[in-house]
Amino acid sequence: MSDRAIEEEHVQRVREGHGANCSSIGSVIDTLFATATVGAAVFAAVVAALRTEQVRVVGRSPTPPGDARPAAAKEGS
Repeated sequence: MSDRAIEEEHVQRVREGHGANCSSIGSVIDTLFATATVGAAVFAAVVAALRTEQVRVVGRSPTPPGDARPAAAKEGS
C-alpha cells in the first residue's frame, strides 16, 4: 500500500452496502454459503424427524418356518 492519499478525482464510484466494493464472485460465495447453511438445517430437521419414527415389520408370519429356536433353547427341551 502506498502512503499517498487518494484524491477525489481518481475515484470513479463508491458502492454502499454489504460487500459493495468486492468482486461479483464474493456475492456468489455469500449466496452459496447461505444456501448450504439453509440446506444443512433442513437436512438436520428431516433426519431428526425420521429418527423418532417407529419401525413396523409387515408380512411376517406368526411362527417361523422350521425350528428357528437358538441352539441353547433346543438343548433344554
